[in-house]
Amino acid sequence: MSIAVSAVVRPSRLLLFLVGSMCFMVVCSAFAIGFGMVGNLSNTSRILVAGLSMAAAFRGFLQTFGARKAFRIDISGVGQIRLGEYNELAVSSMKPVRLSAGEDGQVVQLMADSTIWPDFMLLRLQASSQQTIILPILRDCMTEDGFRSLAVACRWIAAHNIRAEGTTTIA
Repeated sequence: MSIAVSAVVRPSRLLLFLVGSMCFMVVCSAFAIGFGMVGNLSNTSRILVAGLSMAAAFRGFLQTFGARKAFRIDISGVGQIRLGEYNELAVSSMKPVRLSAGEDGQVVQLMADSTIWPDFMLLRLQASSQQTIILPILRDCMTEDGFRSLAVACRWIAAHNIRAEGTTTIA
């Protein structure tokens, strides 16, 4: 059986909506605290808590919005994962953007603490430079068949404990 898969993972609109909704609720809570509708705090404490909450909400949303990138994941038949980054113009034309690690991306290893659920994958990938890449993948990031085949390939790699160079580790 070959597990060779190639998939383009686009940024999730659902994840952006959920993070935006959470940040909006934090801002609303900050206004309620700041105007004294909630809690029994002094004026200085209220303003401080409200200001810090609003700053955290805006930073969280901007960080999530700024981290929206498209990736290409190529999994070979033996379980080697190659991750490449796409920009928005390249996603529509399907041309890869070169990463610093090589012309086709970088070879990464699926870490044991990755999460693979039926509707959501949180892939923790480790590059050879020991950098950890966290890639959230929801069903709206790719086609239904692409999501299913990527999930099966990642489960196969996790079950066989495949390292980036193609060797297995015995625990």
